[in-house]
Amino acid sequence: MKYKIKKGKHFAQFTINRLFPFTCSKISGSVMFDSNCLVKESIPGWNKLTGISGTKIHKDSGRLVWRSKGNQISIAGYVYNNGERKEIEITTIPVNMWFSYKIEHYKDVWRLSVGGKVVIMSGNLGFFKFRCYPYFGGQSTAPVDMVIELGR
Repeated sequence: MKYKIKKGKHFAQFTINRLFPFTCSKISGSVMFDSNCLVKESIPGWNKLTGISGTKIHKDSGRLVWRSKGNQISIAGYVYNNGERKEIEITTIPVNMWFSYKIEHYKDVWRLSVGGKVVIMSGNLGFFKFRCYPYFGGQSTAPVDMVIELGR
């Protein structure tokens, strides 16, 4: 599924799959970033790729996040545990190439992987779960139109 984040926006354009209920504690698939994701400006923080959240995303969630790093995309694991955020860089990947990813939560442990590289982080996840979708910035908005593809 292609997720287009337009210049000046945070959220990717709506896609029909966001209407489906989500009850899992794991997701997996593949990801590819287009070359517009190689942002030249210095933008602080991490952009969200995908993940799993409880009812309060900034309290209990586990996500893969990204940012431009030279001519590649840096990917990190990003976990909120009882409102405390931690991140660990996993790897860097080139644009316009597919890479596998997986996010799993089991017994207060998050296992986050991209391209076969894995990080393990502790954290909670409530009973009610939501899937997280691509989002740019926190305070910053997308400086150009960009496309992120998530496949199965």
